[in-house]
Amino acid sequence: MIPVLVIRGQAMGQVFRKLLVPEFGPELRVATEDYAGDSVAAARSKLLRRKYVVALVTDTKPEEIRQTHRSMVYLLIGAGCADLWKLVLMVPETEVLLFQDRGVLRQLLGREPTEEELTRGQTEPRRVLEEALGFEWMALDKELCQRLESVDLSPLAEHSSVQQVREFFRAHREGRASLPF
Repeated sequence: MIPVLVIRGQAMGQVFRKLLVPEFGPELRVATEDYAGDSVAAARSKLLRRKYVVALVTDTKPEEIRQTHRSMVYLLIGAGCADLWKLVLMVPETEVLLFQDRGVLRQLLGREPTEEELTRGQTEPRRVLEEALGFEWMALDKELCQRLESVDLSPLAEHSSVQQVREFFRAHREGRASLPF
């Protein structure tokens, strides 16, 4: 089975690709979408083909974790057996990963992040990046992609979201995957 990561945004796809390709090689596919709904549709499409295992990484607001989880599981379970997919929810947005290491953020911004940026980045990372870099939404994603090319992301490899995806793909590669009970 071919491992596929589905995630919102080219930049976050690039982050996960840089962190996972060293272990999973060119076989790893990364599908990026602009919206959470499109991400679910892409994951479902891959699952229906029956030759992929899919990790869907998406964001959710703290107050919507339970509802988002239920909705996503409902949509994914209809497309494939539960041991063929993994759902990873990142609160509040996937870009929060970039705020988990000061050095990574420093390289990304091209300067030392302020304490306010570090603090606000935990609750509104995309907005902080928009303000700090002077780009909005789609333009921000393109700018982040360019900047990420030269950023050492290795300090983010141990983050729980990355580890969940890595362990899911590893379990399938090693034939250890099974339904959680």
